This record gives sequence, structure tokens and C-alpha cells, in this order.
Amino acid sequence: MKTRIWLLLSVFAVGITWLFVSRILGPWNDLRGKVHDGIKTQMGDLYAPWMGTRELLLHRRNPYGPEVSHEIQTVFYGHAITQTYAESGAPVTNEQRFVYPVYTVFVLAPTVYAEFADVRPVAQFVFGLLTAISVFLCLDILHWRPPWEAAVALTLFTLSSPQIVQGLRFEQLALVVGFLIVAAAWCVTRHHLKVAGVLLALSTIKPQMSMLPLCWFAIWIVGDWPKRWRLALSFVFTMTILVAAGELLLPGWLGYFLAGIAAYRTYAPTSSLLRVALGDTMGIILGGVLICVLLLLAWRNRKKAADSQQFSVTLAAFLIGAILTFPLFTPFNQVMLILPAILLIKNWSALPRFSRLIFMICISWPWIVSSVFLLFPPPLDPLKQLPLLPSFLVLFFPLFLPLLLMTRRHPASPLHSPELRLS
Repeated sequence: MKTRIWLLLSVFAVGITWLFVSRILGPWNDLRGKVHDGIKTQMGDLYAPWMGTRELLLHRRNPYGPEVSHEIQTVFYGHAITQTYAESGAPVTNEQRFVYPVYTVFVLAPTVYAEFADVRPVAQFVFGLLTAISVFLCLDILHWRPPWEAAVALTLFTLSSPQIVQGLRFEQLALVVGFLIVAAAWCVTRHHLKVAGVLLALSTIKPQMSMLPLCWFAIWIVGDWPKRWRLALSFVFTMTILVAAGELLLPGWLGYFLAGIAAYRTYAPTSSLLRVALGDTMGIILGGVLICVLLLLAWRNRKKAADSQQFSVTLAAFLIGAILTFPLFTPFNQVMLILPAILLIKNWSALPRFSRLIFMICISWPWIVSSVFLLFPPPLDPLKQLPLLPSFLVLFFPLFLPLLLMTRRHPASPLHSPELRLS
């Protein structure tokens, strides 16, 4: 009976999310983009890498070059963007450039002959499917076998969360990278080390997301090199092929990429959650301390088996650490928190009541507020950000999650951990 109730609630959450996005958030976002940002057409985050891929593969044009950038900007804004950053106080516009490693074009290559209007719905479906698969892979990584109704409910709750909804609406490749990291971890637990190396190499299409988790895998490999060297060899071999193939397509691409990253930090400033919460100085110091602690934890657990609890807990810690310390402040990057969140739910019985309450408030807040807005629709004022209220606690979730995990009363063993009783 309880599993059916959870499943019913998850279906209700999906319905509330769909209605809120289609009736309130989507129209408000379109209106705000036109009034506040001067956007002519909302093309999402996939358009720039898709356009760059198409121009490079079909016309051999440099996707990092100003000509391609101006064509992308014309689609977004109706004109090319020219701005000088030296003028203090001058408004800065997102230049919508191609800012991915050039080998990202191999991931998007199957889409180059289609029109972008046809690519978008397919991309949203594929990204959503990959995220759903990530949930089931996380359950297997954590050795949790809940009833199928509970597994489906977890999946629906995940897909209707503000973080994933934002990633789907923007067609963000972050959802793909989140899947690749989880899929690689699952392959490691199943001893498919060669496949895991390929997946980890592909996850570097967004290096800011994959860099810290890669550190854990690297230290883990060192912990038992005779048995784990295939993972390192597969990763290095795949990266060599990707970089070399990219160089053949676009000689000197690395320089273009680094210049694009430097420009991106100017026209689309990014920061870590710790820097936003504590200020630049304290955020950088605490971030550095956190990374050192994570590296020490990894070294301590480097010899643990891939199917052990210590392996999955350490990976979860590195995923949380990446969100806190790297420039991943935008909510859709929290796709990396699926594994840590499921770990928390799995050990539900070990949490004190206060921790359970905090978690339930964070999780249920978006659907409660969205329901209120659907009953009493707010005015769609582009100068006000009231439609973002359902996502308010999302910004703090990466801060709450590690604290809640640390409140667990008893460490769990891989096969006999206290679980959320859904049946």
C-alpha cells in the first residue's frame, strides 16, 4: 500500500510540474528573455553546440570563430553581439558561443542533418531517458532493490524535480554528462573497466563536471593497479583518440577552446556554490579545504572493492564536492546529486527525525508552491521573479545534502543497510 501511495504522489508531482511549466514558468521565462535579455527566440543551451557541430562537420568552419558565433547570436537576439568589457557598469550579454571541447561534435554528429526544431524534442526525450536510467543505475550501485513501484516513484520524482526540469527545458548536455559518470561507475561495479574508461572520457565534454569525480577514479585505480589498469588504459586511449581526431578536424582547437573559456567567464560569469554563499575569499579557502579532505578520503578508500559501500559513498562525496567547489552553481548541474540523494533515502531509517524533516521540506517545496501558483496564478511580470519561488530551496540543496548524510546514526553495510520502508 505504501509503495502505491508513493507512486501516486510521484505521478501527481509530474502533473503539477508539467502544468506549472507550461502555464506559468515557460511563458514568464519567454517574456523575461525578450524584455530583460533581449532574446528574440528561446533556443536553449543545445543550439550553440549543435550549430558549432554542424558548421564544423558539414562546412569545415571553426565553431569557435567569430563568424559562427555571430550566426548563433543572430538566431538568439536577431543581431550579432559586440560588446566591450572595459566599460564599467555596461550591461553584459551572454554571447552564446560554442564553448565545449571540439570532440563534443562526435557526440552530436548524428543530429547534423536534421533541423534543430526536430532535434529539440528528440534531445529532451533522450536526456530524460538517460536521467531515468541513471536512477536505476544508482539503485544498483548502492545494492538497493526496492519494489518496482518505489523505483518508478523515485524516477518520476527525479524527472519532475526543478533541477532536472530546468536541464530538460534548456536541453542541457549536463544531463548527458551526469548519466555518463553514473554509467561509468556502474560499469566499474560490474567490472566492465574498459567500457567505464570510454564513458569517463566522453564525460569530459563538460570538464568542470567530470574533473573531480575523475580524481576519485584515478586514486582508486592506483589502489590496486594490477587489477584496475584497464580502466586507466581505456580512459587514456579514448581521450587520445578524441583529442587527436579533434586536432585533425580543427588544428589548434585547444587554443581556441581555452580562449573561449576565458571569454565565457567574462560574458557569463560563473561561480561555485561556496563562493556565492560565503564570498570569494572564504569560498575559495573552504573549497580548497574540502577538496583536500576528499582526496584524503579517496586515498583512505583506494583499496576498497568497486561493489563496496565505501566505493559508492566516496563517489557520492566527490559528486557533492564538485557541485560545491566547481563553477556548477546553475541548478541543472545538480543531476550529479542523484546518487547522493538516493544514498540518503536508502539510509532513511538511520536519519534522525529533524534530518528527515529538512529533506522532506526541500523535496516537497517545489510541488507545494507550484500547486499554490496553479490555484492562484501570479501576474507574469518579467521584472519580478516570483515564478522562480518553487525553485528557491534548490539552491541550498547541495549544502543541506552532505550535512544530512553526516547525521546518519549508524554506518550501513552494503547488504544490510537500513532502508526507507516503502513496502
